[in-house]
Amino acid sequence: MKYVVIASSSSGNSVLLMNNDKYYLLDAGIGIRKIIKNLSEKGIELNHLDGIFLTHEHSDHVSGLRSIFSKMECPIYVSKNAYKYLSDDIKEKISPRYFHFIKNDDEFVVDDLVVKTFMTHHDSADPLGYRIEYNNQSIVYITDTGHLDESDVLKNATSYIIEANHEPNILLLSSRPWPLKQRIISDEGHLSNEDSAKLFYNIYGDKTESLVLYHLSKECNSDELALGAYRMYAKEHNIDSNNIKIYVAKKTDISDIIEL
Repeated sequence: MKYVVIASSSSGNSVLLMNNDKYYLLDAGIGIRKIIKNLSEKGIELNHLDGIFLTHEHSDHVSGLRSIFSKMECPIYVSKNAYKYLSDDIKEKISPRYFHFIKNDDEFVVDDLVVKTFMTHHDSADPLGYRIEYNNQSIVYITDTGHLDESDVLKNATSYIIEANHEPNILLLSSRPWPLKQRIISDEGHLSNEDSAKLFYNIYGDKTESLVLYHLSKECNSDELALGAYRMYAKEHNIDSNNIKIYVAKKTDISDIIEL
């Protein structure tokens, strides 16, 4: 099992998961042309999809759904309430029969994968995170959540994709409207760098090999600040995580291929 982050920002988010010649998207926030272009930079030729897993209905996670589906019809997994809030354009283009409704604390099989869901906390309709397993490998995908309960489904995965959205002081001093600032820092907003680090270091384990910091704000964060928050938390809590590879997902550049 391996994956690559295709896009990561408030402009669009998407990850390609690859396993046994099967291809799956985690979120679909950019169009198919951009997906194909970015993947070609890593020598990946995408000519079909076997599934799309959506976390929630916000545009930076679903805006590419129509164009992707027009080229590559496949099952789409989403909560029933999130489906209700998808745009009419999406629901007119894609037949309801392609949507598979899932909910918090589900466990189901897709091809060779075992998929488990968990509740995230965001100002959207029934948002979800995913743990995806194959043999003894696992990926946990956490994005767009103001906080997260540390349940067993999160723990000791092989690899994590976790948002580190903002640095609170920069956010509060930014020119963004106060209601938007309140939304982001709320318990149903986004994880700050420090919150992200605290979450990760409370759920990782001896099987954990890699971590991608995801969904960084262009205006209110930086690679250095996000990584610095992780280093500081590890130092303050006497955590030795030097054996874990930590990557930062870029807004426009595709990530390295991360193999488990």
